[in-house]
This record gives sequence, C-alpha cells and structure tokens, in this order.
Amino acid sequence: MVQELGNDDAGRYLVNTATGSQYLLDLTARTVQRLMAATAPIVEYLDVAFSPLRRDGESLELLKLESCTVGWPARYWLQIRPDHVVTLRTTSPVMDIVALDPLEA
Repeated sequence: MVQELGNDDAGRYLVNTATGSQYLLDLTARTVQRLMAATAPIVEYLDVAFSPLRRDGESLELLKLESCTVGWPARYWLQIRPDHVVTLRTTSPVMDIVALDPLEA
C-alpha cells in the first residue's frame, strides 16, 4: 500500500477516506473523480452526514495535489467552476491509497 502521494508523482490511485468517499486520482492525466459514500465510513465518522459536492462523479482537472498522506486529510486544487476560479477540496482523513497501476505500487 502507498503511504503518500506528491504532486510530481504519476500513475492512477484509489484514495479511500474516513467518511467512505473514494477519490480516483490519475496523476498522469491530472484528473480526480470523487465517489461519495462509496464504502462504509469508519466508526469515528458514522455520525457525519454525507455531503454531496459539486460535480461528484465527474472527472475534474487536478491543478495541484497539495497533500495526500495516509492518516491526514488530502488537499486537491481543482478546476471545477465554469468561471475558472480554482477550488480547494479537502477530504476527511485518508485511510489508504491503492495503486491501480502495478508499476506504481
């Protein structure tokens, strides 16, 4: 399992968060896709309501991966809005990072 990703990394990854959301992260193509409540949340997050976010399920342009480390919230700078105002998306703590490309593991 991968412990940390940086902005200069390449490959495709599945990032699972404490609330049960998953992020399909393609650092080669520079895209990210959020799947809300794709898995069950961990016990500490059972009482947290699911929050739909703008353009959930869509592949969005990843401008910068600020941080993505197991045990800490991930921070993605994304191009979401049609007026090109940049959006910072912060996740709940990352539970694990799974390399989807065998060479990246």
